[in-house]
Parts: sequence; structure tokens; C-alpha cells
Amino acid sequence: MNYGEALFSLTVDLQSYFRKNIKINGASYPQILALAVIPDDGIEMSSLSKCLGLDTSTVTRLVIGLEKKGWVKRKKSSKDNRVIMVFISELGEEIKTQLEKRIDTLGLSVEKEIEYFQRSDLLELLWSTHWAISKLLLKK
Repeated sequence: MNYGEALFSLTVDLQSYFRKNIKINGASYPQILALAVIPDDGIEMSSLSKCLGLDTSTVTRLVIGLEKKGWVKRKKSSKDNRVIMVFISELGEEIKTQLEKRIDTLGLSVEKEIEYFQRSDLLELLWSTHWAISKLLLKK
């Protein structure tokens, strides 16, 4: 099995695992992902689009849906009126905290499946893989 096959299999399994185990009433999986990646100090719509790997028009619809739920707020950037920033609202912070707890719980359940002496090595390899992929994304 090569890297491409392994990464693809991991992606499919992780997505399935998260979709089945992380549900928030009335939120789609892409909305949950968006909420999870929006930093505390906000993010530009274009950056959110890149982060999620989605078209800007798709992210706009996604953010409008989150805004209707009261989970995020959009504001024009104070530096450039053409730039729209997305911020998590107070209600969104509560939802995000619940989400982070669920993600931690999923991580613990996976950790229990890994042999004790392999856990730190595997975690280090996962972070290395994440870093390698992040560098590839930055190059594009």
C-alpha cells in the first residue's frame, strides 16, 4: 500500500467516524467543520474557504446557515471593507466547546485501541503527517 492509498483510506474512515459520532442538532457536517476551524479572533471568508477546501460561494452559504443559527457573525474588516470576517458568537462558543469535548472523547476512544507503548510514537507520526500535508497546502 502506498501513501496515497493509506491517506485516502484514512480520510474515508476518519470522515465516517466523525460523521457518525459528532452530531449537533440542526447542523450539517460541513457546518460543524467550519465551526471547529474558526479561530477565536475570527477568520476571513477567503481563508475559511481555503481551510475547508470549498469554493467561496459554498462557504458563503455555509456561513449564512451558521449565522441564521446564531453561531457566527459576519463583519466587514476594519482594515479593508471588501474583506468579510467571520467570528464565533457566544452561542457558537458554547456549541464549539461541546464539539471540542466530543472530539476529545473520540480521540480517547481511538487511543484505547492503540497498544500502550505505541501511543506516543503514533501521535508523533500523526502530527508529522499533518505538518507535511499543511506544508503542501501552503505551497498551493
